[in-house]
Amino acid sequence: MDRSSLAAVIGNNSLENWKVIGAGGFGQVHKARHVNWGLDVAIELLRCDGSSASLHNEAEMMSKGASLHVIRILGVYKDCPPTCGPSIQLGLVMEFMERGTLESLLDTLSLHPPWPHPLAYRLAHQIALGMNFLHCLIPPLLHQDLKPNNVLLDDCLNAKASSRLLVLIRL
Repeated sequence: MDRSSLAAVIGNNSLENWKVIGAGGFGQVHKARHVNWGLDVAIELLRCDGSSASLHNEAEMMSKGASLHVIRILGVYKDCPPTCGPSIQLGLVMEFMERGTLESLLDTLSLHPPWPHPLAYRLAHQIALGMNFLHCLIPPLLHQDLKPNNVLLDDCLNAKASSRLLVLIRL
């Protein structure tokens, strides 16, 4: 995967097999296959109109949150999504997390994992590592909306904080 330009613009010519998988705080979330990278990605299309430049700046800022415990931003989507009509839309292209949200896992486990449980401790530890990483950056980034729905899980049930709501703290 070419990561030389983190906020690279990604269009339909690089994506196939679109599927709506949910709705985030900022717009509809899709899963698609990136044909050049050979991996599934999540695309959060933005509800509100914004400038492409401001989205690129946000993606660059969010890229500073690159950690094993924070979702990676792979680029900016700008094109006409096949599921949303003929208008050009903007969005963020992120790594796809196969197991969904911590909230859905808690629902599956009837709201609470049995305590003490190694999985519960591991997830809490991974979330804390992600937050610590963001807070230790210079300047620090704050998440602003940490909750089970914004913690995503990979296929091995490793936790990563969704990086969509990071705020740069000016010192």
